[in-house]
Amino acid sequence: MASAPRPVVTFLTDFGAGSGYPAQMKGVVLRALPDATLVDLSHEVPPFDVLAGALLLEACVPRFPAQAVHVAVVDPGVGTPRRPLCVVDGEGRRLVGPDNGLFTPFLGPRSRAVLIATPGVVPEPATATFHGRDLFAPVGAWLAGGGRPEALGPAVEDPVRLPWPSAERVGQEIRGAGLVVDSFGNLVTSIRAGDLEGARVAEVEAGGRHLPLVRTFGDVPRGEAAALVGSWGRLEVVVREGHAARSLSLARGSPVVVKLAG
Repeated sequence: MASAPRPVVTFLTDFGAGSGYPAQMKGVVLRALPDATLVDLSHEVPPFDVLAGALLLEACVPRFPAQAVHVAVVDPGVGTPRRPLCVVDGEGRRLVGPDNGLFTPFLGPRSRAVLIATPGVVPEPATATFHGRDLFAPVGAWLAGGGRPEALGPAVEDPVRLPWPSAERVGQEIRGAGLVVDSFGNLVTSIRAGDLEGARVAEVEAGGRHLPLVRTFGDVPRGEAAALVGSWGRLEVVVREGHAARSLSLARGSPVVVKLAG
């Protein structure tokens, strides 16, 4: 008879990997679940940048087994009346954190959200400033240990959603914008791979430059700029072995336009 899979809990925060705060959250989970597998998605989300955190969750969470629980804390409103939330998406993935738009990519037509509120199940936070350790990590451990989301509290019908960036087709152009600069300096954009399906691309305009659309970094010389569909499933502006954001003066909101061949 096959044994039950080990519980898996992931963490995403803006705390900084060397801050000691992520370790405290992990300690809470391990006290409850000594055999748990703990995975850091990232602790280097730019401080208070909820959109960047949401995009990282979108990229990472689908790669994990469905039984994993994802504790995400990018929480500029900690200690205020903002709601603590558990989201279960249409695939059964469970995410725990603040109701501030962080879980926007997982709020689809088949998702559900519940308020983290039930006395006796939900701990009373010891501090007003560290709900990651005192509230979200214990709830994540409880879920990973077999707890049912619906026991956490009442349904939330109006979870906060971020205005979600997308691309726009205008004539022979697909128009988008930069969303986040990754650790290599690549600008990840709002233009998804699906937006380019079946399209004949002539060039990509970004940072005042006309760039080729290539398959991979090695398709352009070292130091040259290009555009490609990267591992996020989105169009990226890149410089081979360089920093595209610095080289082309790109940032969140920078326009990126895909020119289509006639």
